[in-house]
Amino acid sequence: MKKIGLIGGMGPVSTIDYYQQIVIKFQQKRPHSCPPIVIDSLDVFELLTLEELEDKQQLLQVLLASLKNLKKAGADFAALTANTPHMIFDELAKVSPLPLISIVDSTLIAIKKNRQQRIGLLGTKMTMELGFYQKKMQSAGINLVCPSEKQIAIIHQIISEELEVGIVTTQSKQTLLEIIKEMDTKNNLEGIILGCTELPLILSQKDIDMTVYDTVSIHVNDILKAALQN
Repeated sequence: MKKIGLIGGMGPVSTIDYYQQIVIKFQQKRPHSCPPIVIDSLDVFELLTLEELEDKQQLLQVLLASLKNLKKAGADFAALTANTPHMIFDELAKVSPLPLISIVDSTLIAIKKNRQQRIGLLGTKMTMELGFYQKKMQSAGINLVCPSEKQIAIIHQIISEELEVGIVTTQSKQTLLEIIKEMDTKNNLEGIILGCTELPLILSQKDIDMTVYDTVSIHVNDILKAALQN
C-alpha cells in the first residue's frame, strides 16, 4: 500500500484524532496490521497567525517545506490535517512534490452523495469568511450558510483559545448548539459542516438533528482509500 503523509500539528489534538482514526479504520479492513504513516508536525499558532494576517505567500512556503519533508520521509501522497490552510490549497497543489487530498473536496463529495443543498458551515473565522468553502460548494449548486459576524467571532474564540489546546467545556458546547439552532431556524438547513478539525472534539451527530459532516472522519476515509489503491 501507499505511505500516508500528514502535515500535522494544526492542531496537535486533531492530529492525534487523524492518526487514531486512520489506524482504527485501516484495521477494520486489515486486522493485525498497521498502515505506514509519516507526520510532519507544525506549530498551529504560527500557522493561525499567518492565516489571520492572510499572509498566503509565507503560509505557502511553510506548508511546501513540510511537504518536502514528507516526500523525503517516503510519503506517496499527503493531506493537511486542518481546514483553514485549504485557503491556499489550489496554489499549494500546483507546487507540491506529492499528490494532495483536499478536505474540502472530500466534504463536497459527501454532501453531493446525500443530495443536500442547504448546508451550514462552522470553522475558524478565516474558514468561514475567506470563501474557499463557499466557492467549492456554489460550483455544485449547494447553498452554504455561515453564522452572523458576532457568532463567527465567538466560534473562532472557542476554537483558538479552547479546542486548539484540548479544552472542552459544556458551556461552549451549548453555545455552539444554540448558534446551529439559530442558523437552522433562519435557513432550514439540511446539514452542518464541522469545518474545523477540532470541532468533532465537542460536537457530533448525536448532538444535532440534521446531517453532521465531520470533516476529519470524511477526510480520513478518502486518505485510506488513496492509501489502499494499487
